[in-house]
Amino acid sequence: MTESNRPDKVGTAVTLLYITLGIGGVRSIMEASMNAQMASPGFVMFITFFVLGIIWLLIHMIGKGRNWARITFLVLFIIGIPFSILPLMDSLSTNPISGLLGLGQTVVQIIALVFLFQRPSSEWFRAMKNSK
Repeated sequence: MTESNRPDKVGTAVTLLYITLGIGGVRSIMEASMNAQMASPGFVMFITFFVLGIIWLLIHMIGKGRNWARITFLVLFIIGIPFSILPLMDSLSTNPISGLLGLGQTVVQIIALVFLFQRPSSEWFRAMKNSK
């Protein structure tokens, strides 16, 4: 199998993940003043770009059929959920628009992950691994 034989669900999941990446960038801008109170603006910008860059790399590799990226994204998502609940609740109370975007971002990521781990997607990732 090749990238051109990629199941529609994988393509949709990758698109959804890029959308959530964009939402994350918007939220970072919206939350910049709050984050600047905890650390210097330069450090906050560095961390933001670094994290967004890593996420972009994972999404890009998922789109290329790299199973390790799909699994890494899932593991990071699961690890991050407990640490995101309180900040998301704070965001909903202090900046409701950002909070709602964050909630939407989480829901869309869950949908994308479900698509990435359905049978046709898993078979494609397996075939991509075996073709190398």
